[in-house]
Amino acid sequence: MSHSFGIPQLIDYLNRMGLKITRIDEQQELLEMVFHGEHGQWRLIVGLQRRDDLRKLMLVVPHFMRVSQRKRLECLEALMAVNYRIAIGKFGVDLEDGEVRLEETIPLATHYLSFEQFQLAVGAIMQTVGIYHSLFPRIIQQNQPILEAIQGCEREFFQSSQESTDTEQYASQQTTTEELPDLNVEDILAEVTRILESQGK
Repeated sequence: MSHSFGIPQLIDYLNRMGLKITRIDEQQELLEMVFHGEHGQWRLIVGLQRRDDLRKLMLVVPHFMRVSQRKRLECLEALMAVNYRIAIGKFGVDLEDGEVRLEETIPLATHYLSFEQFQLAVGAIMQTVGIYHSLFPRIIQQNQPILEAIQGCEREFFQSSQESTDTEQYASQQTTTEELPDLNVEDILAEVTRILESQGK
């Protein structure tokens, strides 16, 4: 099974997570999809990289934000600070056009990744997007200090996730099994939040 891990398995994993794929490039071993939350939608590129005998899973959220000349230094410092706070994914900036990307590369030591591992990694990337989507507006428009802006993003997200979880638990008691909705991004984010909180993060 280790030698057969590739695009078909990634397609299966994304389908099991209820995520819709918008583009498949089997030659480049790339998949592209769009996910959305309460505050917008973002692209996610999932791919496999090969170099000699080493294979890696690549997760990229391009065009997450854009660094402009206004408060440029503060925004760059905020991204560096966030990179020290998150376990999966790192923000990078294209200094030519200011594009901010969220990226993660995971070595496949045995040329294989279980569904649970994949779900955790993708869920963590989506959670990071959900948490920090308002980081730049807080710094630029609201003139918040860097640490205050970061903590504000985190506090708002986890409060919202808790409220959403409570609402879903109540709604599930009122819904029959036949009426249950399809899995969505908010469900995944809430589950990842519970996992991280249970681990003490």
